[in-house]
Amino acid sequence: MTRVQTGTEGTRVQTGIEGLDELLRGGFPENTVNLVSGPAGSAKSLLGLQFLYNGASKYGETGVYITLEESRENIERALKVYNMDYEKYEADGKFYLIDLGDLRKECNIDEEMEVGLLAFSTLDEFLQKHLNVTGAKRIVIDSLTAVGLYYQSVEILRREMFRFSRMLKDHRVTSLLITESLEGQGALTRYGIEQFIADSFIVMGLEDVKGELRRTITVRKMRFTKHDTAIHPLLITNSGIEVSAEERVLR
Repeated sequence: MTRVQTGTEGTRVQTGIEGLDELLRGGFPENTVNLVSGPAGSAKSLLGLQFLYNGASKYGETGVYITLEESRENIERALKVYNMDYEKYEADGKFYLIDLGDLRKECNIDEEMEVGLLAFSTLDEFLQKHLNVTGAKRIVIDSLTAVGLYYQSVEILRREMFRFSRMLKDHRVTSLLITESLEGQGALTRYGIEQFIADSFIVMGLEDVKGELRRTITVRKMRFTKHDTAIHPLLITNSGIEVSAEERVLR
């Protein structure tokens, strides 16, 4: 089954991640823009990869993963470490892994341009072509941090981010956008605005529990539905992320 009906709360897109769908009341609402934030090492990219891979392997849905910071080689290594046989689904046209170099070539961007300088308009152009050809239902962009460097002000960034999110919704895809938070600065997102554009907002953290860092996950925002708001432990196993939906982390 690729979609779950939740009565008056609408159709859900399952992540296939143990425990997370329980917190989300069945998954992300269909055709929404969803944000994941956290510091380095909090498993943001892994969550995105599982969302896309599970879409192809468990639910038969085509997905596109765009990596703007990590190389394709590093992403492939992560997929293999967590036993995700992406090559099979890539060959079947169900899993697309696009890195910045591929995107630059297709959109004729000067290779000498600084890596971080990439506008939402470029992503828009690229995705509109690929969505029409592939029929993708899931998209992951990793990460918004790289795109934000293009813009000279937060006001312009917010306007362009909003426009981009509308484009994603117009194409009726369920998207997962990844951003970072900077440890020690108190902000939940890199630019302080990303969470206002998204329909849902998941925060992944590294909590100091009795002198030991522990990975956590919290659903801080979710439009159109009720959701769990507690801080929950997150484990990384041989097959990826597992969320302890019944356990809470107390500060």
